[in-house]
Amino acid sequence: AARPVAGRYFAVDHRFAPGAATIYLRVATPDPMVVPLYLETPAAAAERDLVTGYGYGFLYGFLFALVAYNLMLFAGLRQARYALYALYLGAFLLMNLSYTGHGFAWLWPRSTGWAQWSNPVLMLAYATTGLTFALSFLDTREHFPRLRRAVIGYIAVGAASMLAAVTAGYQAAALVVAFTFMIAFTVIMLALGIVSVRAGLRAARYFLLAAVSSMIGAAVTAMAVWGFIPFNAWTYRAVDIGMLVDATLLALALSYRFREGQAQRVRAERLARIDPLTGVNNRRAFHDVSARIWNLAVRNARPVSLALIDLDHFKQVNDRYGHTGGDEALKAVARVLRASVRDYDVLARWGGEEFVLLMPETELAEAVAFAERLCAAVAAHRAHHGDDIIAVTASVGVAGKDHRHRTLDDLLADADRSLYAAKDGGRDQVRFDDGRGVARAGGGRRG
Repeated sequence: AARPVAGRYFAVDHRFAPGAATIYLRVATPDPMVVPLYLETPAAAAERDLVTGYGYGFLYGFLFALVAYNLMLFAGLRQARYALYALYLGAFLLMNLSYTGHGFAWLWPRSTGWAQWSNPVLMLAYATTGLTFALSFLDTREHFPRLRRAVIGYIAVGAASMLAAVTAGYQAAALVVAFTFMIAFTVIMLALGIVSVRAGLRAARYFLLAAVSSMIGAAVTAMAVWGFIPFNAWTYRAVDIGMLVDATLLALALSYRFREGQAQRVRAERLARIDPLTGVNNRRAFHDVSARIWNLAVRNARPVSLALIDLDHFKQVNDRYGHTGGDEALKAVARVLRASVRDYDVLARWGGEEFVLLMPETELAEAVAFAERLCAAVAAHRAHHGDDIIAVTASVGVAGKDHRHRTLDDLLADADRSLYAAKDGGRDQVRFDDGRGVARAGGGRRG
């Protein structure tokens, strides 16, 4: 508050007499420090602070937006990696605020004690949250359990060492711990990325690029501070630029993992709804889809029909050609049915050698005619099993929605009765129930 110019730097206002002037400046600190020494007019200082402020404003705004976005993702998805990534970015923000002086100027201007310890403590926090995020993001619990335990052990040793230094009041020791931990942190992050890429984890490519960019930025800044390369605004801020690239790539990596997870869930849901042998819907999928179609047909008084298709004497096929031959016959029939039904029909494997077909917007007479064509197509098709040619026929029971059917199960029950009539009547035929009894397609009535 006593500084003549409000800001994060110490400022000394002085008027110099004409001629040569010698200025002595003594800086004492156990912490490595770049001394921002400028001799300029108040107007020039204000202009430089404005340009610098825009740079830090972009950095902090970008990272803060990522922190907020990932916290919202965590709140919605409840996946720990988003919260850990937000903590990692937040720790970098606090560390940057600390070592650039923004923290002392804005957040803890009266806490001189914390100002002395904030650099090493926040450096350790940044590296620890980064390693924790890496362990979660790369699924090390599943893929690299021993490496995971080693990294967790390293984090515990670093935290214990820092706690001991802080408790004993050895700031120089705390700085040694922090810088040693930070150097190892960049190496471990790089190693985790390389190991994960070699293990075939696709998202690890983003992670590895992020680790490399962060390491390059930190190395450029360190060499500029040590005097190995020219010191200027770009070389000094290289660590910030590297972190921006790092944060962007890790955000892309998280987005990739999210899309990958969504795709896996879609595949899993699809597999849960598809019969693995025939490739048509399974019974669960049929119930899910047909319930919507039935409710819509009832609400709008639209026609809907259903057919149950059962392969004749299929046990004999299995006995003669083995279960492998039976599977080939089932797959062949499924291909015939898939090629014959319309896009909006619902075909499913009902169980064993039985299929079910729901036909929206289809009157009973139309459904019976269609079932006859299906029956003929199945009988005409031949399945190949090695040198054997397998021929099968099908019996079909058809029912059409009318006033008797209050539910889809009622319609299924009528189709099932018609199917049994087709089997009892000699198989390889279509039977249907029109409300007056079970009749055979093409003529004849029973029941």
